[in-house]
Amino acid sequence: MTGMRIRAAVMVLAAAMPSQALAWGSKGHRIIGELAARNFPATIPAFLRTPAAATEIGELAREPDRSRDAGQPHDNDNDPAHFVDGSDDGTVLGGPSLLNLPPSRQDYDTALRAVGSTEYKAGWLPYSLMDGWQQLVKDFVLWRADVAGAKFAKNSADKAWLTSDQHLREAITLRDLGVWAHFVGDASQPLHVSVHYNGWGEFPNPEVFAGAPNFHSRFESAFVDANISPDDVAKRFRPRRDCACSIQRHVALYLSQTQAQVLTAYRLDKRGAFDAATPEAKTFVAERLAEGAAQLRDLVADAWDASANASLGFNPAMPLADIEAGKADPLPLLRD
Repeated sequence: MTGMRIRAAVMVLAAAMPSQALAWGSKGHRIIGELAARNFPATIPAFLRTPAAATEIGELAREPDRSRDAGQPHDNDNDPAHFVDGSDDGTVLGGPSLLNLPPSRQDYDTALRAVGSTEYKAGWLPYSLMDGWQQLVKDFVLWRADVAGAKFAKNSADKAWLTSDQHLREAITLRDLGVWAHFVGDASQPLHVSVHYNGWGEFPNPEVFAGAPNFHSRFESAFVDANISPDDVAKRFRPRRDCACSIQRHVALYLSQTQAQVLTAYRLDKRGAFDAATPEAKTFVAERLAEGAAQLRDLVADAWDASANASLGFNPAMPLADIEAGKADPLPLLRD
């Protein structure tokens, strides 16, 4: 299963195949989700740091691929969320820069249409990451408001309602985080961030890389299933890095760093490293999966930190800091 785009050039091939395990496959996405969750910092709420939560996040990280082939308009409106066609010049199909993306998907699509493309052709993986992160921040704000509201509740009935809402919010947060983990994982796969997504394609090819349209699945699913274990990935899991930047900048840097690995992937394939399962190939794939898990851990930690400075409601907004200090009652905003 995959977030890989369906292209006219490979539709006949895909139809002839019984199935294709793609987008890191179930195994890769499960490893990324579980490894990240097992390493959430102690600041993250305890309900997300249990062994059971880590297992659930790993399972939910497979969900966006499992929901594919649901029909139209579902598929056309969801498949492009898994990739972005980064060109070799650092742009998305000759349009917006991968390092300086427009602030919204509408602006992104407008910029792509100016160069004869659309977001549906180019993919909108960057916005899947940004949108999911902002949703997680909001989930954390609502959970924190429930917890603080119950702490300072005026009576037992109010406390009971807020506690019940907190438990519901925990289930929603776990689901939102787990499903979003899939796209964070996709962003660590070089072929999901490149025009060379499944064979080099009709582009300048001075190193004479293969053009066969099966590299994507061989690399990210068949190879992972046969050769990579959770321990292989865990050994390469790095410490947390604080970007100290906006989510837009964090995502741009992450995707650009992933795209920089495209040539390495194709050079390994040209040498037959994936077919022979050489140590170099195993290390490369394990490092990519480990980076996906580390990015997920970092982004979740950043979302929690950002939630402390957020507000609840609007016109006027109620600062979370006031709710957690007992200065404001969130119940009317949460219940009504």
